[in-house]
Amino acid sequence: MNKIKIKNLPMVYPIPAVLVGAVVEGRSNYITLGNCGIISVDPGVIYISSQKGHYTNRGIHENGLFSVNIPSADLMQKLDYCGLVTGEKTDKSQVFQTFYESNDLIPLIGECPINMECEVIKTFEIYEMEVFIGQVTGVYVDQKCMSDGFPDTTKLNPILYCMDNLYWNIGKPLGTGFSEGLSLMK
Repeated sequence: MNKIKIKNLPMVYPIPAVLVGAVVEGRSNYITLGNCGIISVDPGVIYISSQKGHYTNRGIHENGLFSVNIPSADLMQKLDYCGLVTGEKTDKSQVFQTFYESNDLIPLIGECPINMECEVIKTFEIYEMEVFIGQVTGVYVDQKCMSDGFPDTTKLNPILYCMDNLYWNIGKPLGTGFSEGLSLMK
């Protein structure tokens, strides 16, 4: 083995870059996050992690609700913009076509191929971060991104973010889960 030690970074990357939406002071706002993941599949529970004091966090605390929107690669510039400016000084409510489904306190982004409505079930702090655990209460997918009744990753074309501070695309599939290793079972 030829390994080198690097800085103690959480190298569980790449992950999808997401746009988190919340209503703050009566207006929709979006923040770009690279800290988002699955906690449970059934029921659907996810987490987002954001630095304390971010403007969007106020709306999540205030309403107990947020959205997670998965942008496609063609939205990279807008995704990056929403991470560069704060909603406290810049009105980001007009950056996207906002729509609401089950609740007018959960702004969803029309241009994103996947939108998830979430209700906060737990919040806690770790160092300078606030972690919001959300029960997924609604999922909306563009019909053109579906194949055989399920979202098609290549059609979604999500933006991946890595520790090298670069945005990436998805490549081609390598195999099928829970089947590629069957030949090694004895």
